[in-house]
Amino acid sequence: MTDKTRRIADWVKDIRETIGNIRSDMGTLTKSEFREDGKSQRAVIKGLTDTGEAANNIMKLAPGLRQSNPDAWQHLVDVYAMRIRLTHTYHRTNPNIVFDTVLNDLPALESQLDNIRTAFDDSE
Repeated sequence: MTDKTRRIADWVKDIRETIGNIRSDMGTLTKSEFREDGKSQRAVIKGLTDTGEAANNIMKLAPGLRQSNPDAWQHLVDVYAMRIRLTHTYHRTNPNIVFDTVLNDLPALESQLDNIRTAFDDSE
């Protein structure tokens, strides 16, 4: 399946899988342990950038989401902005912000995924 044939449901599935991977990569690390664990940081950052890319693809496929569900749209915008920052300013990545994002923001994004998939179910 190429990116051009992928549907919103495919991107939502990717985000769910990646969030699961991020949780696995974080394990039971505390914030201070995460700050000291470069390997876990790199794995989590890769997961966040992948999530941001999938969010960008969803926004391209479902621009109407901006009007129909502004909360879900904002979560996608935020995760894509995080992807841009992590990718282009990687040398200034703050592991505290990455940790807090995983703890506080990913659950909110995850809670919107069913709304996104359902509102723009393009699998037919």
